[in-house]
Amino acid sequence: MDESAQQSCLVTDEYSFWFSLCSSTNEQRLVNTSIVPNESFFSQKTSRLYFDIHRLPYQSLLKIGGNKVIRQFVPYLKRAHGPGAIFPMTSARQRLFSIDYHHEGGAHHWYIIPAREREVLQRIINRHKSTICLDHGQLLIDPLILDKNHIRYHRVIQHPNEFVVLSAGALAQSFTEDASWSESIVFALPSWIEDGHASAPIPRCQCNIPQDFLPDIIDVTRFKQELIQRYITLHLNVTTDDTSSTLEGS
Repeated sequence: MDESAQQSCLVTDEYSFWFSLCSSTNEQRLVNTSIVPNESFFSQKTSRLYFDIHRLPYQSLLKIGGNKVIRQFVPYLKRAHGPGAIFPMTSARQRLFSIDYHHEGGAHHWYIIPAREREVLQRIINRHKSTICLDHGQLLIDPLILDKNHIRYHRVIQHPNEFVVLSAGALAQSFTEDASWSESIVFALPSWIEDGHASAPIPRCQCNIPQDFLPDIIDVTRFKQELIQRYITLHLNVTTDDTSSTLEGS
């Protein structure tokens, strides 16, 4: 985006962002963002006393799949290059959970659509005979459209040093008030299997993603109920006493 375009796209809040889109004479607008795969600003920690984003897949239900599965999941950086930068609507791979950390820069304005609203939203898109995909960053939806069609969603403003955690199957889009750096990684909890997100059919889309760039499908048959229950017992059991409440395991 050239200097004149940046000056005409001053974003200070939600209203100014959507107003700039509505008043633009351009049919297309650059998202002005980039993704840096397999990179992280977090150093890997040896002590479990400190947060380490690299450990999340290993501590999550994905550990049941073994190292071959876990090694597929690494952090990636997201760069917004200026005010009004857009992260179009996406969903985590195979509808996993995801966590996003805002390192520095302008606030991120999130619109998060729960998984249970996905089918309704897809019907609305199909009604317009569109082949746009919900999962691969091809779409930015005006929240007025969501309001008009009674689609439930959550607004979240994320500032530096804050996390946003997306539940399994959630759809999310965002824009930034200024240039920024953030970082994401996916993980799994038992509800990913128990609520059917892991085995949900993968819809065909017209995104033309090269086959080499498509991730491997996780074999959900590895996640036996007895293994899931053992994971819950070892890592998610909450014990309480009269003075404290602690989370056992990792």
